[in-house]
Amino acid sequence: MRSPISRPGVRFAGLTLLLAIALAAAGCAGGTADAGAQSGSGDPLLPPTMDSEILGTLNGEEIVISDLADSDRYQLARLRTNYYTEVHDLLQQSATRTAREQLMLAAAEEQGMTLNLYYAEEVGYPEVSDAELQSIYDANRNQFGGRSLDEIGADLRRQVANQKLAHMIDAHGDAMLAEAEWELRVPDYRVEIETAGHAALGPEDAPLKLVVFSDFECPYCRRFNGTLDALRENEDYRDRIQVVFRHYPLRSIHPQAQKAAEASICAGDQDRFWEYHDALWTDENLGLETLEQHARLIGLDTEAFAECLNSGRHYQQVQNDFATARDLGLDGTPAVFANGRYLGGALPLPNLLQQIERELAASN
Repeated sequence: MRSPISRPGVRFAGLTLLLAIALAAAGCAGGTADAGAQSGSGDPLLPPTMDSEILGTLNGEEIVISDLADSDRYQLARLRTNYYTEVHDLLQQSATRTAREQLMLAAAEEQGMTLNLYYAEEVGYPEVSDAELQSIYDANRNQFGGRSLDEIGADLRRQVANQKLAHMIDAHGDAMLAEAEWELRVPDYRVEIETAGHAALGPEDAPLKLVVFSDFECPYCRRFNGTLDALRENEDYRDRIQVVFRHYPLRSIHPQAQKAAEASICAGDQDRFWEYHDALWTDENLGLETLEQHARLIGLDTEAFAECLNSGRHYQQVQNDFATARDLGLDGTPAVFANGRYLGGALPLPNLLQQIERELAASN
């Protein structure tokens, strides 16, 4: 069933949405390729329409997907992740919108009304004050081609009212869905991320695994670590969440991040990963002297630490994490996953808690 009412979007609303997305996904962005990157196994990058991984033959020799450059495999991974995420999101939104409209159409028919009349009677029509209109015009002035508010005021007021009405209709429909026998059957898009053998806080059998790909030289990661600290200190979640740390040093823009990641694993060899992890966030300079100084300050065996760090013993472990991040199509840090569902970058604490509550409710 389809609603006959038009619910047009407005340009300024799109700008607000884009800003919100940018903030939610805030983080340090790496380039499309990184010297020394190696691809991990990951999920298959070929589309299901291909029944062979042979991409071509050259002088009798096959070219397969594993022959592709790391930058090309990375782009394929990003496309795959974006595609499936958007498909799942669109299916969820469309199914929910259809269910809302069917409930409201049935209610309108029961009362002998058209759907538009039902909206007018049950939802109402929003008011747009002169002050609100002026504020929207001022915030988006460059979108109106130099036209004054007097010239576009009537059209803009109508568009703003329609935008508000669309939100009111959705809220009304959501309230009806809450009272109906409604179950959304479209799953979230999730990926498999290995957690065993990686630094973790919280019980192994916690219903929620929060995996964070991070870079010790990234300022957004440093900010998000404060959010994680607040989460770690919250007793309501202490026994229900396991936080897992994975390394994603963006070496092309953060030259000290690789060695800092290796240093944290060396500290982990002495069962002090999290203390060293916390210490690194207090310092923007992560040169070798700083790494050794933090080891000394938290009481590590500095000789064993220096031998570990200088040997490059844990280079490959960091590299494996890096390859996993690339195979997931991640283009920046931090990158946060809740039970395999991508949440975004440096989320503020209220947004993170909202997502955590959603996941915990789904796990019950």
